[in-house]
Amino acid sequence: MRWLMARRATTVFFALATADTVLAAMGRDRARWLTKPLLMPALMAGSDRSSWRPLAFGAAGDVALLGSTDAAFTAGLVSFLVGHVAWIAALRQRPGGGRLRSRPVLALPYLAAFGALNAYLWPRTGKDRVPVLGYSTALTAMALAALDSGSPRAATGGALFMLSDSLLALEKFAGIELPAHEGLVMAAYTSAQALLAQPRYRLPLVPCPSWTATAIVLPPMSSATPLGTISARLRAAIP
Repeated sequence: MRWLMARRATTVFFALATADTVLAAMGRDRARWLTKPLLMPALMAGSDRSSWRPLAFGAAGDVALLGSTDAAFTAGLVSFLVGHVAWIAALRQRPGGGRLRSRPVLALPYLAAFGALNAYLWPRTGKDRVPVLGYSTALTAMALAALDSGSPRAATGGALFMLSDSLLALEKFAGIELPAHEGLVMAAYTSAQALLAQPRYRLPLVPCPSWTATAIVLPPMSSATPLGTISARLRAAIP
């Protein structure tokens, strides 16, 4: 069944995500060429078609960021920036949106995080100042689109994406590293993409036979009624 194949693909994604997170935490960058490029393709196989475009750009960014040069970082930045724009388009197509219009105060923590991070990084980003500001603007807009969608799952994904990229920026431009820093980045990132993506197939509902909703009325029976008699009456009562 298709839903079973999609579920298996999602299981493969989580296995790869776990392995890549552990490798990242251990600093095994060379071994990650076997796991990181496969993350988004595996997630795409278990996700709805509307999620494919942003996940494809995520896959390109994943491969680019395996490099260690400035050109590789720039390529990754551009790939994920376009991916955020693609997520905004995908999220706006989902039903149930408009949460921020009814409760705009919910956007305040996101805007505060955006302002604080950029104020801290501004004197530290040098020639990358404008690209980083543009990227963080797209990232915050995507997280707000996820919040506006009305889906707690998508909103959590958007917030985790902000966390992942904020940790990455603090490491690159400010030299701030937490224990197992790269592992934390990948754990937040892979969780974010999985939560933003729409499952491709859901478990099908099996219709119940109509007789299961039919009340069965049996004549009064005592504890002394033979089992054979009870069984015969049940067979006669069920259509």
